[in-house]
Amino acid sequence: MSIRGRIFKACRKCRALVDRETIECPVCGSKEFSDEWEGVVVIIDPERSGLAKLLNIDKPGKYAIKVL
Repeated sequence: MSIRGRIFKACRKCRALVDRETIECPVCGSKEFSDEWEGVVVIIDPERSGLAKLLNIDKPGKYAIKVL
């Protein structure tokens, strides 16, 4: 998928997916983002989610599985 077709960018530090206009990541505070990422996981309840534990995610939200 081309970059133009993506409505999100991914935080390089925590992999959170944010709107393209976002300047600072609301999850970790980083200002480093990537337009190149793969896969999406939505975490609703990180304390009960085995996948969240595996991916080291502790806040609800949308996350990229891989940031390039």
